[in-house]
Amino acid sequence: MREIEMVVPDDNGFPGTLVLPDGPGPHPAALLLWAGRADRDGDLRAGALGLGGAIAGALAGAGVASFRYDRRCGSDEAWRALGFYDHRATARAALGALAEHPEVGPVGVLGHSEGALHAAGLAADDPRVCAAVLLACPARTGKQVYLDSARHWTPADLPRAQRLRNRLLRRTPEDQVRRTVSRAEAGDPRVSKLLREYVRHDPRDDLARITVPVLALTGEKDITIPQADLATITSLVPAPVRAHRVPDLTHLLRRDPGTPTREDFRRQLSEPVDGEVLADVAEWVANALSPAVR
Repeated sequence: MREIEMVVPDDNGFPGTLVLPDGPGPHPAALLLWAGRADRDGDLRAGALGLGGAIAGALAGAGVASFRYDRRCGSDEAWRALGFYDHRATARAALGALAEHPEVGPVGVLGHSEGALHAAGLAADDPRVCAAVLLACPARTGKQVYLDSARHWTPADLPRAQRLRNRLLRRTPEDQVRRTVSRAEAGDPRVSKLLREYVRHDPRDDLARITVPVLALTGEKDITIPQADLATITSLVPAPVRAHRVPDLTHLLRRDPGTPTREDFRRQLSEPVDGEVLADVAEWVANALSPAVR
């Protein structure tokens, strides 16, 4: 496979990696979308998820090109000024650049967590999208996602200053999550624009308008996105959906035979992305974007 640095010509431009499989093109291709303040590999300040390289490599092995890019982070102030729909617009610009590349044929979208929400939105609205992979995709509002997952939060998930304040006020991490969600709903400018918009976003509107094939995959041990949302996705999307609840798979796309906890995330990141998931996703994308299917 070949890796090419590509800059999307949008505003000031933003960089990413185009991966092309061996052999002559044009190749089917997938736009890869992540969550949070992530770079092109899905890596965050809190840890390296390593999704980008793993998924791009698996896709290339199946004859599928891919493009992944650095989300517009910059300074803390600049990040807080970017909203959920700003990131949707960035994803749309990246999709356009990928679709117009001379070595790229039919295009699909693949997203994880928040990235899956943007993948669903593009699949619903953009006629260039021929297939969608939704990894750990919510089918409820951002507010519901936060409140449902709040019971799994621990003091270690909060900034040190917040932990000390909560200890003095006898607040639990779940109390803090609920307070933050309430402030976001109220439009408190101290809350990031992304969170203010995310808590109000309802992906069911997008899911109900998708007319291309969908692979929806959520882990049995995912404590961030309810696996019950797979059934909602299947019922809402009017196109063919393959829904897969993967045994022992966590939100980080690693397997864990034990009881899932947020405290265990760092250990999971020391392990590779699950190979069976990578192979399953790559095979499905290659088939969904093949001329016979389209």
